[in-house]
Amino acid sequence: MSKPKYSIIPKPQKYTVNDGTYTVTQDTAVLCIPEFIKAGKYLSGFLKTKTDANNGAIKFNKDASLKSEAYKLKITTEGITVSASDENGAFYGAVTLKIMLMQAKSADGVAVLNCCDIYDYPKYAYRGGMMDEARHFFGVDAVKKTLDNMALLKLNKFHWHLCDDQGYRIESEEFPLLNEISSKRKYELLGGAEILSKISGIQKGGDEYFHYYKKDEIREIVDYAKSLCIDIIPEIDLPGHTVAILAAYPELSCLKGEYEVFCENGITKDILCAGQEETYEFVEKLLTEVCELFPYKYFHMGGDEASKGHKIWEKDCPICQQKMKELGIETGKDLQAYFNNRVNEMLKKLGKTSIEWNDGIYDSTATDIIGHYWIYRSPAWIKKENDNRKFIVSPCPTLYFDYSHSVVPLKKVYNSNVVKSGFVNEKNVLGVEFESWAEWMDTFEAWEFSVYPRIFAFAEGAWTEDKFKHYKDFYKRLNFFKMYMRSKNINYSRIEKKVWFKVKNKSVFHLGNRGVEFAYNEKLKKGE
Repeated sequence: MSKPKYSIIPKPQKYTVNDGTYTVTQDTAVLCIPEFIKAGKYLSGFLKTKTDANNGAIKFNKDASLKSEAYKLKITTEGITVSASDENGAFYGAVTLKIMLMQAKSADGVAVLNCCDIYDYPKYAYRGGMMDEARHFFGVDAVKKTLDNMALLKLNKFHWHLCDDQGYRIESEEFPLLNEISSKRKYELLGGAEILSKISGIQKGGDEYFHYYKKDEIREIVDYAKSLCIDIIPEIDLPGHTVAILAAYPELSCLKGEYEVFCENGITKDILCAGQEETYEFVEKLLTEVCELFPYKYFHMGGDEASKGHKIWEKDCPICQQKMKELGIETGKDLQAYFNNRVNEMLKKLGKTSIEWNDGIYDSTATDIIGHYWIYRSPAWIKKENDNRKFIVSPCPTLYFDYSHSVVPLKKVYNSNVVKSGFVNEKNVLGVEFESWAEWMDTFEAWEFSVYPRIFAFAEGAWTEDKFKHYKDFYKRLNFFKMYMRSKNINYSRIEKKVWFKVKNKSVFHLGNRGVEFAYNEKLKKGE
């Protein structure tokens, strides 16, 4: 009698099916050393059984010979063992076992597992996903639900975009106007860039929009993420994308004008004044306050799409012009490198490693700043920078899930890899991350529609060695997870291929609840 291979995503590196079965019951205890308590609690919480330090048929063992985050899972007729060298590895072994138990033949609280041996480890140390709540705010429960599903897919970095032109979403006791003014905008729904407005007909509107996370809520989410072996990487975008900050503190700008929290999408020229010391004093105090909430290694300083503001620095701001003269530089590019290098030093003092979007990286940018690749740069630029600094790779549009499912279909995500983006020196690639910007996603339901099921294809690429990946095999395994998503009320897209012959208004973005792609997907759901 043939025994099934369970549908596991991401696909394990080595999976051998053996003869025999083992039965798990509600009385099956989990034996777990204190070092692996997260794994034990995760599994016992699913089994609704107990974690026992001395007795158990499911045992977590320490094996120092295994690499970081790797695990071995062995199911025999006598019991189950998970071996790992560290906490994350043990947790991922528990995740795989949970997925197998979800698919096991079961009745009356008893589940029968087929015997097997799994040896597994991640391709990349950094496996991330980004949620943008500066544009639209989803709340604690939505973030926790997202973290649950990231953990199920062995993703370990949650990039949280909490500050942009359209809002500042962190409680600030140091700068209360960041909440009184910067966390509030006139309209809930954002208008589009001109060309998108013409295509979609979407305009700004709705009621006043006022949201931010209390510090205790952030601490709650941080603790929850820790229990799932996920690090949270906050982003405070600097020196551009700062209109919300300037609305509260216009003295930090070059032009000292009046600003309102932005109710449109697109890129503005508004920027922090990089020539005055008051700006750096503000940034340092703000970063000190924010970093206290996030006890993790990485901090994202943004740095993207600031080039329009360079003209203000170069032509309109005497303070920035004087600063450039003092520094012996002539361009806004060099001044941005100076600005971000200073921010980098602030973050280093706070125990953080900085991440910066690649279009904000210039020749004089400090090489200990991690580059976050998203926008095309020449092969020569990539080679030079990749040889001298670490990178996270998120090629646009391939790993940008705010793009429609027709523009970035499931298979395109699955077949993405860093070499195709030009990063031949993979030793300096920390890993990969998907992005899902929320300009158009005014509800969490719309955000889920943008991310699922593409997150499954992404997760396999982040974890599984390319030589073990096969799209047809992945797509077959995805069937189980579609049932899982329906059971968890996840609003995943049924659109997996190009369907523009069936819908009109060909925006490259799916435009959330107001978009034609979302509406078409609702029809597909009703027809299931």
